[in-house]
Amino acid sequence: MAAIPDADPPRRPARIAVVDLARGMAIVAMVVYHTAFDLAGNGLIATDVATDIHWKVFARTIAGTFLALVGIGLVLASRNGLNWRAYLRRLAFIAGGAALVSIATFWFDRTTFVFFGILHEIALASVLALPFLWAPVWLTALAAAALIVAPLGSPLALSFAWGPIAFTLAPLASPVFDQPWLWWVGLSTVTPVTIDYVPVFPWFGVVLAGVVLGRMGLPYAERLAAVQPRDVVSRLLMLAGRWSLAIYLVHQPLIVGALYVFTLLNPPSEAFLRERWVGQCTPACVGDRTEQACTTLCGCLFNGLYGTDLYSMRATTDMTPEQQTRWDALVDRCRAAAP
Repeated sequence: MAAIPDADPPRRPARIAVVDLARGMAIVAMVVYHTAFDLAGNGLIATDVATDIHWKVFARTIAGTFLALVGIGLVLASRNGLNWRAYLRRLAFIAGGAALVSIATFWFDRTTFVFFGILHEIALASVLALPFLWAPVWLTALAAAALIVAPLGSPLALSFAWGPIAFTLAPLASPVFDQPWLWWVGLSTVTPVTIDYVPVFPWFGVVLAGVVLGRMGLPYAERLAAVQPRDVVSRLLMLAGRWSLAIYLVHQPLIVGALYVFTLLNPPSEAFLRERWVGQCTPACVGDRTEQACTTLCGCLFNGLYGTDLYSMRATTDMTPEQQTRWDALVDRCRAAAP
């Protein structure tokens, strides 16, 4: 008796070029941001990319774009039925990449390593979003809104009424989530020190927003699949979009290595470093002092720190008792010079 063959897996739907194009544009923007971030970290540009509001908005826009595309991609990949083999293979690659990022950043600097960055969020969201691929769209939209709103500050509370049912959605951030092992949730009252932090709240809400957009756009999927940009730039961006994970994993080591060699051959001048230091220090100083007094204070601190082991210290908590004593003496001397 002949064996009954296994059912064929769902047919893999055609790729939609505009989605790859959007992902490629996001990956290029990410490389631009990380290049600027590393330039600032090496003292090659005066702007503090980590704290500048424009760069922060740029970074969050990039992350939001990637996560929304995750939701859209899940919808498109499952429109003919979910191919579990392809799904699990993709999930394994992403989870493996997330683990690699955590290990590499922990080895590089365990005080700021990536314990839950964008790859970790994509891997978890790819699992959590599965029920929403078939849930009512209105429910998915409501869940997305709740996830995005929940971590916001205490002044915000939203009230909903639907017939006889009424409820208030209040912010959920709580000291209960301040334990480090719960930071991945995103509802703590403190911001963890890490170079990439993309917790479930609010970012899973962005993934669900992508699911909503994808499901609303499903009737137009075949029409979009017919759009195939032919120009060279678009084709390169689409190629980058298809290989976004590989680019994400290799681009930072390449940038860091290139900048390391560059700074060895072309170290920044003392005048440039002084201007950058004073520019970052002065806004944090202004309060009970005038801007001129803060400029004097910050210049004094730079003069006392530059060329010493204290210059590279990131925080006073990293200092030895002897270094702390020298730091305190320098601060007292500079404060006296800039009352």
